[in-house]
Formats: sequence, C-alpha cells, structure tokens
Amino acid sequence: MYNERNDRGDRFDAPTYERVKVKDEDLDYKNVDILKKCMGGQGQMFSRRRTAFTAQRQRMLKKAIKRARHLGLLPFVL
Repeated sequence: MYNERNDRGDRFDAPTYERVKVKDEDLDYKNVDILKKCMGGQGQMFSRRRTAFTAQRQRMLKKAIKRARHLGLLPFVL
C-alpha cells in the first residue's frame, strides 16, 4: 500500500537544466555569447532556478541584457 498524499510516483520529475557558469567580471553587456546562454528562444531571460544565479547576479544579468538590447548588440526577440 502506498501513501496517496506524498507519493507522486513516476508522474512527476523535476526538470533539470544546464547551469550557466559565469564569473562576475564576465557578466557584462559586451559578452553577447554569455548573455545568449542566459536567454530563451524568444529573448526572455531565464529564471534564477535555471541559471543558478544569486539575486545579486540575476540583477547584474538583467542590467547587462537590457544594456545590450538598447545598444543593438542583442535583439529584443531572438
């Protein structure tokens, strides 16, 4: 007999993502290749869970992506 409340069985597996490994000094608007690794197919920034960034690094990423978009280095929609 199984516990219906806590047992999810095989129907739920948490998604696993590839973590983005970036140094703080590399997280800059000029590094377009690194910024593209942190963005999805439609130009959306990945969540903290997916990038494994701290809140501070996620804010740095957001600022770098916005700067790169306004300078024309990154498109608004990929």
